[in-house]
Amino acid sequence: MSNTTFFLVVQAVNILLAPLLLVGIIRKVKALMQNRVGAPVLQPFYDLAKLLRKSQTVSKNASWVFTWAPIVGLAVGLIAAVLVPWAGALLPADWAVATNFLLVIYLMALAKFFSMLAAIDTGSAFGGLGASREATISMLVEPTLIIGLGALALGTGSTDLLTIYSAPINPFIAVLVGAALVAAALAELSRMPVDDPTTHLELTMVHEAMILEYSGRSLAIIEYAVALRTCVFFGLAAQTLLHVWPGYQDMAMLSRYLVSLGTLAVFGIAVAVVEGVLVKLRWRSVPNFLAFAAVLSLLAALVAAAQI
Repeated sequence: MSNTTFFLVVQAVNILLAPLLLVGIIRKVKALMQNRVGAPVLQPFYDLAKLLRKSQTVSKNASWVFTWAPIVGLAVGLIAAVLVPWAGALLPADWAVATNFLLVIYLMALAKFFSMLAAIDTGSAFGGLGASREATISMLVEPTLIIGLGALALGTGSTDLLTIYSAPINPFIAVLVGAALVAAALAELSRMPVDDPTTHLELTMVHEAMILEYSGRSLAIIEYAVALRTCVFFGLAAQTLLHVWPGYQDMAMLSRYLVSLGTLAVFGIAVAVVEGVLVKLRWRSVPNFLAFAAVLSLLAALVAAAQI
């Protein structure tokens, strides 16, 4: 198999299969922990197909922002899923400029900006509540991401994710940044202990409160975009922690890819276990949780700077 064919197959799996399979694994493990059989792992595919067949209800107060926000979120999710080496550094070398981690972070911020605008566009009280909380979480998460990935960049002299994850990383720095990225991902994706993705109480919602007004095809697009972002964030954390293993960089391309997918599945199982045993933090405790992640990133940056 040529490198081009392998790259196309990898991207097809990364975009079409891995995101929804990861969501299915998380839901299945959570069900088993609750002593339930639960839906099959492939249920997210069935749900997406069902939503795509349904028509959608749009408030008469909604503007073009409400209609276009899911499309912007999907576009950003697809770009990030292709450019970010979350399943291993498997991109062509000449793509390195496009994988600048600052570009990726602010593309994600752009999608969030539109989702927050859409949440308050219809005048829903719960949408405004969720958008306010989402803005607060994003403001606290971004420094952790920038400082943590910046610490990795100091070791390679490049801000390109492809270059960063193609080079060896100090194991101590990898552990610190990996832990920080896991905490940041849980907050960015509105998962426990920051938010409960299965809650039915609107007053405690973050992400779910912002999408209460969506239905049909738009809701399907949002759910798929969230699945893409889940793979990207957890995949980055997994790639960082995998660099603690000295033999990972020496593996063949296919082996490294399969190990990356296996690690991502393990992350999904771990997330399900965490959500099954932890309770949601009080809103006033969320900044403390994210401050801990920021301190880990800052410590990694100080260690990386000391080694230059």
